[in-house]
Amino acid sequence: MKIDNHHPLNLMDQVASDLNAKVSEYKSVKIGIRLLSAKMEVSERTLYRLLGKENKPTYQTLYKLYRAIFETTNDSLLMELVPAVVREEISKVNPNKNSQNISYLQNIESEIYYDKTFAEIYFLASCSPITNELIQYRYGMSGMITLERMIEMKALKRLSNGQYTVGENQANFSAKTLKRIGLSLIEKYSKPQNAEEFGNNLIAFYAEGLSDEAYDQWLKIDERAFREKVELANKEGAKGLKRAFTFAVTDTLQEK
Repeated sequence: MKIDNHHPLNLMDQVASDLNAKVSEYKSVKIGIRLLSAKMEVSERTLYRLLGKENKPTYQTLYKLYRAIFETTNDSLLMELVPAVVREEISKVNPNKNSQNISYLQNIESEIYYDKTFAEIYFLASCSPITNELIQYRYGMSGMITLERMIEMKALKRLSNGQYTVGENQANFSAKTLKRIGLSLIEKYSKPQNAEEFGNNLIAFYAEGLSDEAYDQWLKIDERAFREKVELANKEGAKGLKRAFTFAVTDTLQEK
């Protein structure tokens, strides 16, 4: 699919235009939306709203849309193909930064989603290098088998000192994957006993009935706090050996 970059549009206009062009490849809008919804893993309601320029897509949704539009599972290649306004939006909000030495691939995300051991080893190594001994101690022989598969997939690489760190093939994460990862790590690693004193961790929960305006402010506060954490983690001198994670969810108490 060819996209015209000579007449720059704002993000919502660009997405609506590109999505409309993709839908036009089908016999009808209804059929196109239904099939694209399944292919993109984006709800039909969201696709209709994007076509109508009613909502701004998240960066995760942008990945899903343009993977299908350009028929690629290589997110690094995708960033070279998407319109400039889409590239700028993804680069602005995605905590994973583009690098010529890294390829972001969907198959790595798929492994992380379905294989808890793969996921834990991946995140441990992304925090600081890990050893054979640590993997075998925590996960046994199955962990060593997973390690070999991760090396073959270039999700991990072996350093000169024999330790392992994340490799050249990494993953961007959909909200679905982030939820699964977050719940898994919280269940295994969050330590309520450490919350008995300040300075060890943070476990907090609050629920309230809110106006639309107040709820929007909640979301903005959470987004701002998350970005500040990412920025801090990437500042000079911030890296260390304490492996830490943060997981944020704000949502309504409605099932759909």
